Amino acid sequence: MSDLLNIGRTAIQTNARALEIVGSNIANAENPDYVRRTLSVSDTTLSGRTNPIYNNNAGTGSVTVNGIVRASDQFLEAATRQTGANRVSSDVVVQWLDQGEIALANNDADLGAQLTQLFGTAEELSAVPFEAALRNQFVGDIQTTVERFNQTAENLTSTFNLINGAAAQETEKLNIALNELAEINEQLRPAVSGTAQHTVLLDRRDAALTVITEQLDVQISFGDNGRADISRNGTDLVLFNAVSPVSFVANAGTSFDIEIGGAVQAAPSNGTLGGLQRAQSDIVNLINDLDNLAVQFATEMNDWQANGRTDAGVAGAAIVSHAGTAASLTTTGLGADDLALASPGGVANGNILAFVDLRTPTGTEKGYEQLVLGQAQNLLAARSENEAATIFDEATREMRDNISVVDLDREAADLIRLQQSYEASARIIQVARETMQSILAIF
Repeated sequence: MSDLLNIGRTAIQTNARALEIVGSNIANAENPDYVRRTLSVSDTTLSGRTNPIYNNNAGTGSVTVNGIVRASDQFLEAATRQTGANRVSSDVVVQWLDQGEIALANNDADLGAQLTQLFGTAEELSAVPFEAALRNQFVGDIQTTVERFNQTAENLTSTFNLINGAAAQETEKLNIALNELAEINEQLRPAVSGTAQHTVLLDRRDAALTVITEQLDVQISFGDNGRADISRNGTDLVLFNAVSPVSFVANAGTSFDIEIGGAVQAAPSNGTLGGLQRAQSDIVNLINDLDNLAVQFATEMNDWQANGRTDAGVAGAAIVSHAGTAASLTTTGLGADDLALASPGGVANGNILAFVDLRTPTGTEKGYEQLVLGQAQNLLAARSENEAATIFDEATREMRDNISVVDLDREAADLIRLQQSYEASARIIQVARETMQSILAIF
C-alpha cells in the first residue's frame, strides 16, 4: 500500500514540475532568446548484489526527475550563428554601398550629367565663339563641374566617416557582449546542470554568442558546464571571466582597423564589422578614383587652355587648380575674356572646336561613367550575395527552430496530456486511501 501511495506522490510531483515547464514555454513563446524546455524523468530502480558478477535491479514503479533539458542542437546552433553572421555582413555591405551610390548621385545633380552639359555648351560655343552669353555659360559650367567634384567628394567622405562612426558603435556593442559572456561563464561554474538557473544561463550565453558572432568573425570553444571561450586568430577575447576588449582604430584615407590587446588584427571578414570594413574599402576606392578623375579633369582643361589663344592673342592660362584631390579642386578665377577659344593659327573657334576631342574613351567623362558603372555592379553583386545569404540563413533557422522554438500547438497538447496524467496520479492516491480505509474498516 505504501508503494501505491509513493507511486501516486512521485507522479503528482513530476507532473506538477512538467506543467510548470509547459507554462514557462508558453509564457516565453515570443522570446527570441528562449529555448524550449522539457523535463527529463526516469523510473526509480533499486539495485542489489547477491553475486559478485551480477547486479539485481528492481523497479519500484515510481519516477524521479533528472532535470530540465533544453531542446537545442549544438550543430544547428553553430550553423545558425555562421549563416546569421553571413547575412548580417551582406546586409551591411548593401546598406553602405547603396549610400555610396546615393553620394555619387548627389541628389540627382551628379557629376556625369554636368560633364555632359559642359561638352554641350562647348559645342554651342564653337558655332558662335564671340557670343558673350555662351562664353559666360561655358565658364559657369566649368565652375559648376568643379563644384560637383567638390560635393561628390564631400558626400563620399561623409559616408566614409559615417562608416567609422557605425564601426565604433558596433565595437562597443561587441565589448558589451564579451563582458556579458564573461559574467555568464562565472555564473555557470557553480550552477547545477539541469536546473532552471542553469538553463536560463545557457539561454543568455547563446544570446551573447549570437551578438558576438554577428559582430565579428571569432572562434568559440565550449568548456565545462556550458562555459564558452572566445578567441580570434589565436588571441583570446574571453577566457572564462577574463576579457580582452576589442578596440576600433580609424585611419585617414583607408579603412579602419581593429585591435585586441594593442595588436592590430587581420581585417574582419564576417559579421557587422566585416561588412563595414568591406563597404568602407569600396568607398575608399571611390574616393581615390574620384581624386584621380579630378586631377585628370584639371589637366585636360588646363592643357586645352594652353593650346589655344585668347582674344588678346596670348596662350590661355590655367583655368583649374588642385592639390591632388577632388575636394581641393577649384577654378582660378578666369573670366569669359580669358578663354582661349582660338587656335594658335588665329582661327577664332579653332581651339573650342578641339574641345570635343577631350571626349575620348579615356577622358574624364567616360572615366566617371566607368566609376558609376563599377559602383552599380558592386552594389548589384552585393544584393545578389545578400539574397543568397538571407535564403540560406532562413533555411538554417527554420531547421533550428523546428527543434528549439516553442510551438503553441505542441505545448497545448502537452498541457492536456499532463493535466490528464496529473488527474490520474491523484486518482492513484485516492484509490490507495479508499483501499486503506476499507481494510481498516474490517477491524
